Amino acid sequence: MTDTTRQRPDWQTWPNLITLVRFLLIPVFIGFVVSGHPGWALVTLVVLGVSDWADGFIARRFDQGSELGKALDPIADRLAIIAIVLSLVLVGLLPWPSVAIIVVVDAVLALLSGLWFRGNPDLDVTWTGKVRSALLFVGLPLLLFSSTSWASEHDWIRVLALVFVWAGTIGHVVAGVQYATALAAKHRAVARTA
Repeated sequence: MTDTTRQRPDWQTWPNLITLVRFLLIPVFIGFVVSGHPGWALVTLVVLGVSDWADGFIARRFDQGSELGKALDPIADRLAIIAIVLSLVLVGLLPWPSVAIIVVVDAVLALLSGLWFRGNPDLDVTWTGKVRSALLFVGLPLLLFSSTSWASEHDWIRVLALVFVWAGTIGHVVAGVQYATALAAKHRAVARTA
């Protein structure tokens, strides 16, 4: 008896579809922020955060991990974080030093990945990276919420949001150092076997 079960391609998974939706939501979020609709921007940001969790959960729970997903997930995370913080700086909600730190870290990692691995080093996302993303995905919505008409009367909401954002920014640096160290170690290992 022959096996007639169709094998799905590696890229054809629900988590990859969710990651694609995350890419598409990034410009939608930016549009809401710069056009002065913090409520809708907040809803979009919450969907981004939930989808970030959902694609990883589904990949693990239903064995739908893929090489494409491993490559796209951290890219989607970085693009979302950069786009979000840049748009919040544009409207004056977020201090620019936080953005500068995040952009510099990502630029260094992109440069190392491009030089050593042509952009795809195939490294797993670290636990620190996940915590960093969680902190930013709490702090950034709180910043948006603090700009709504109701929350703007309560200064503590903005202060709390900035605490989360700065903790996430510090986590971004730590995760970046870990990722750069892993890149260098993998590069040395590849060079030794070449």
